[in-house]
Amino acid sequence: FKAILDEIIKDPKKVQTLDHLKKFLDAVVDDKIVLVASRKLLTDLCTTYLTRLSSEQAKEVALYALERIAARAISFEDQVGLYRNFLADIYEREENWREAAKVLCGAPLESAQKPLSSDYKLKTYLRIARPYLEGDDPVQAEGFINRASLLQNETRDEELQILYRV
Repeated sequence: FKAILDEIIKDPKKVQTLDHLKKFLDAVVDDKIVLVASRKLLTDLCTTYLTRLSSEQAKEVALYALERIAARAISFEDQVGLYRNFLADIYEREENWREAAKVLCGAPLESAQKPLSSDYKLKTYLRIARPYLEGDDPVQAEGFINRASLLQNETRDEELQILYRV
């Protein structure tokens, strides 16, 4: 699969690149593929390959990936979070604060499969609040700041404590 992905991404300016990446995603999330392999390929696609595309191309592929894994989101919780954070980074660079916050709100924070650390949840709540504040929506931001306030005493991470206070 990685060889196929390398070939697809070799020339990201090709018109067919997005179609090929979408077909690749369709194959990767198919029930016939071992879940461990699917997770690894989805992670690699997001962390290594999408960064080689333009923001518009990467956004389109990441949104498609989220759409494709939605039906099996419980099996791909880490990847859902990864793609949502990736998209939020793009939206923040574009100063599209509402979309950044919206995409982050869909990140799984109450995992059925594995408990997430308080630090991770705190960081995510603060990350969601920031674009709401940047986009002049303090009411929405306050909800996530309140959620963060419940966790801020549990962290030993000084950076997160400072970020919360700011």
